[in-house]
Amino acid sequence: MSFQRVLTLAFLRPTAEDPFLNRMTGILSSHNVCHVELHFDTINQCFSIVYGEHAGLRLKNLSNPNYELVSISVTTQQYENCLQFCRLASQWQLEFDDPAMYRSYFCPGCCEPSSSAAGRTFCSKIITEALQHAGIPDFINLNPAVMTPSRLMQVALRSPCRLCSSVPFKCNAMIQSGVVAVNYQL
Repeated sequence: MSFQRVLTLAFLRPTAEDPFLNRMTGILSSHNVCHVELHFDTINQCFSIVYGEHAGLRLKNLSNPNYELVSISVTTQQYENCLQFCRLASQWQLEFDDPAMYRSYFCPGCCEPSSSAAGRTFCSKIITEALQHAGIPDFINLNPAVMTPSRLMQVALRSPCRLCSSVPFKCNAMIQSGVVAVNYQL
């Protein structure tokens, strides 16, 4: 299998200024994360959902220092499949699903419908579905309904396709500050 593309999962660590639910989610998780987004480097956009908004692609450079990035190498076809799913899901007008998010921590999730069938979702559920649609082996057999940001992070961290990588914004900042001493252009 030839890996030519990178998908980056951006996991957000809550701060003292974050809403109570985000701080509580971080405290209860083994990785102290409360949210996840999926970054596509070819379009510099992230796919996810947050409370009060619909799931969708949004322009982001991931410059928030509270993101922990986990990049995985994928084939061009897996990357395109994932992006296609996210573009399609952006049109579904999926709303944030508070009850399903709470159930993901405590229930087996065996009777939960897909995000498209429910018309509602939460960040780690829809991201898991996108990675499954892409056909990325590490994520295929996961149950999206029980995937919290922390559980998804655990899977990504253990993936043999995990890379030491970053997003263009951070690479350029490291180059400009002299932290990275290479002649590398993004």
